Amino acid sequence: MKKMSLILITICLVLMFSGNVIAQEGNLTVWVAASPAEGENLIQAFSKHYPNIKVDMIRAGSGELLTRLMAEQPNPKGDIILGIAKEAFEGNYDYFVAYKSKNDSAIPKDLKDTAEIPKYYGYSMPLQAFMINTTVLAPEDYPKSWKDLALPKYKGKIILANPALSGSAYSQVFQMHELYGFDFIKEVVPNVVFVTSSSMVPESVARAEYAIGITGEYNIAKHIDAGTPVIAIYPEEGTGARFDASGIVKNGPNLENAKLFMDFLTTKEAYEIVLNIRSRRTVHPEVPAPGALPPLNEIPLMKYDAVKAAEMREELSLKVSDLIQ
Repeated sequence: MKKMSLILITICLVLMFSGNVIAQEGNLTVWVAASPAEGENLIQAFSKHYPNIKVDMIRAGSGELLTRLMAEQPNPKGDIILGIAKEAFEGNYDYFVAYKSKNDSAIPKDLKDTAEIPKYYGYSMPLQAFMINTTVLAPEDYPKSWKDLALPKYKGKIILANPALSGSAYSQVFQMHELYGFDFIKEVVPNVVFVTSSSMVPESVARAEYAIGITGEYNIAKHIDAGTPVIAIYPEEGTGARFDASGIVKNGPNLENAKLFMDFLTTKEAYEIVLNIRSRRTVHPEVPAPGALPPLNEIPLMKYDAVKAAEMREELSLKVSDLIQ
C-alpha cells in the first residue's frame, strides 16, 4: 500500500511539472520591429533563463511584419511580435492571443491592452519632441508649441519624415490634426522639408542642416549624450502619450514558449535592456528615463487616440502627401 502511494505521488508530480518542462524547450520565433540590437540582447537574456529553447529572430519593419501576420494565417511562422505601435495592435486586434503576463500588475493599466486579459503589453514610449540645433537657432527663436510650427520665420528650417512612409511621422501629423485640424497642417507644410526616412530627421538636425526636427525623444537623447549641440523641447500643448507594444501571434506554432517570452518581456530586466541599448523610455515604473531626458511627470502629455489614429491613417497620410507634391 505504501509503495502504491509513492508511485501515485510520483505520477502526480510528473503530470504537474510536465507542462513546464515541455514549455521550457523547443522553438520560438520572435518577429522584431525594434532595432536588431534590442532584439538580439533581449533574446540573449531570455536564453540565459531558458537555454533549451531555440530562439530565431526575424527583423523587419512593422509594416512588413503586419503583412506577414495577416498573409501567413492560419499558420503563421512567428510566435510573438515585438515593438510595433499600439495603434497597429488595435487595428489588427483579432490576430493576437489574450494572455495575462505573470508581471501584469507591474505594468500601468494605461500602458497595456485595457482588456481583462491583455492581448498586448507596452514595450517603450516613443514620445515625440522637437529637436533643436542650438547653433542654428537662438533661444528666443525656439518653437514652444505645435502651433509655432506654422510661423513664417520657420520656412525651410523644419525637417519631417513623410507620414505616408513613417509611423512616427504619421503620429506627429495626427497630433497636429487633433489639436488644430487639417487647415493648420496646410499652414505647416510650406515650412517643412519632407524626407523618406524618419532616421534622416535627427541626423540632419545634428549636422545643422536644419534647425528643427520632430523625432522620437530617444534620438535626441543619443545626440545629447554624444555631445551634439541639440536640445529636446516638448510642445506646451502636450506630446501624445503613445507607446509601442508586444503581443503573442494568433495560431503561432509555439504558444507556451511565446507566453514565457512575454513573461520575460514584462520584467524590469528586459526593460532595462531596452533603456540601455536604445536610450528608450520604457513603460516600467521602476526603470528610469534615459539620462539626458526629463522624468515622465515633467513632460506635458496629451491623450493619443490610437484607435482613431489607425482608422484615419490612410486618408490623412494621402491628404498630406497631396500637399507635399
